[in-house]
Amino acid sequence: MWRIGFFFLCVWGAMQYAWATPTSVSPHPHKSPLFLEGRDYFSYQKPVYQANPSDPILLQFFFDYDCRVCSSALDILELYSQINFDKVVLKELPIAAEKAHYSASVFYALKAIQAEDISALLLFETADKHRYGQLSRFHELRLWLDRQGVNTDDFTKALYSVNVAKAVEQAEKLTEEYGVFTFPYVVIGGRYVLTASTLYSDDYSFAVLDFLVNKLIKEKQQE
Repeated sequence: MWRIGFFFLCVWGAMQYAWATPTSVSPHPHKSPLFLEGRDYFSYQKPVYQANPSDPILLQFFFDYDCRVCSSALDILELYSQINFDKVVLKELPIAAEKAHYSASVFYALKAIQAEDISALLLFETADKHRYGQLSRFHELRLWLDRQGVNTDDFTKALYSVNVAKAVEQAEKLTEEYGVFTFPYVVIGGRYVLTASTLYSDDYSFAVLDFLVNKLIKEKQQE
């Protein structure tokens, strides 16, 4: 009987010692990167362009009106660029491909008549797939633009102008040059790329943008 009592006494003592002894923690734990390439962002093997070191970081937002999430992504990027106006500048770029010029044609026609702000409204309106199908018809688009206060005659003239045709051609070249394969597609400083998988939450998107923008700024300072 005393053996059983002695056994339990030893076990109880060992447990008390384990509870009282702090667990050893390495003073230099392995730190994994906060954001990972291939998961949170992508990068080009070589920069698409070399920016002037004194210029702010360029955020290029490639979009298409036939997009369900481009409007919310633009909201995130606009807010980020407003908060970080001293670090970044945002540029909207419609995607264009062979026989797929709708977005670029409409965007540059609106820009030509100084109604570029209507583009964001159209992007929001066409987030609904069915609504996009309606507004992809020219007559329906004109009626919608008229309700937004746009001079539709001026818009039509601009849409078929030589200048807009050249802008659309340039948009097609940029889409190919940057290898845009989805939308939204955001290029940061000609080096890094964000897609819809990152551009869905203010907090997460801002954190990744901060990480990449600050990384580019540090690299510029070391040059």
